[in-house]
Amino acid sequence: MKEAIIGGIFALLGSLVTFLGTYLSTLNTKKEERTRRRIKSYLEELKGFYNLEQLYMKAVAQLRGKIPENQESANPLGIQKEFRRANEEECGIILSMTDHKADKLLADLE
Repeated sequence: MKEAIIGGIFALLGSLVTFLGTYLSTLNTKKEERTRRRIKSYLEELKGFYNLEQLYMKAVAQLRGKIPENQESANPLGIQKEFRRANEEECGIILSMTDHKADKLLADLE
């Protein structure tokens, strides 16, 4: 009788350990998937900001081209470097991400 009770206790403990392991593994998987979705969303948003930057560069280049005594660059890439350098000086963050780099990271997530 005692052996049956002890065997039952060990079986119950084994079931609890298995349940906890499965539960924690499922929680971790759900958390990883949620994190993966967030990263994907942030990368898509980053691509949108990069494209917005391209539109701004073209608009600034057109405006600078209309000013005859303008000494600053009217080349979109020169404007991009100028504004990214100013951003780096102002907030200390170096912007180097492009839509191609974001696409590579997105491909790695899938």
